[in-house]
Amino acid sequence: MRNVPTPNKLAFAAPPWSGAQQNLVSPRRETESSHHMSCDVVFGSPSANCLGTGICRITARTSQRPVISEQKKTCQSTVGLLFPIEGGNGLAMVLTRGMLCSKLYKNHLRHGVLKLESPCPLPKELRSSLGLKIRELPVGNYLIREASGYIRIDFQSTQA
Repeated sequence: MRNVPTPNKLAFAAPPWSGAQQNLVSPRRETESSHHMSCDVVFGSPSANCLGTGICRITARTSQRPVISEQKKTCQSTVGLLFPIEGGNGLAMVLTRGMLCSKLYKNHLRHGVLKLESPCPLPKELRSSLGLKIRELPVGNYLIREASGYIRIDFQSTQA
């Protein structure tokens, strides 16, 4: 008989990140007093009609959206988890590596950096639900951190 984890156990099975009490998906320091939200992420540049590199669009996930396997087939979008960081002055995005098609990974994420050549506007309802003070993901190069099949990207207005 195959052992299938329960949904509650999946949260605890998330990859370790910076300590025994934290993980990539739910770092305690950032999520104790904040919300998180499931989203659909479309890769590409907003200024190039979602072609090129970067993030074209982020929308709150609803039950009417295509199933994950359909999104993977299009090779331009995926499902992610968003949560505010730095008191709402930034946004963290967590993606599941297995939900990304290889072309998307190679074109946008493979060198350890996601490059945004155009800012990506954040919808008002997403900003208000998460308590964000930023209105868009700013242009810049963003470090990609990977652990146990998860990818995390932190977007902050001040990039080094």
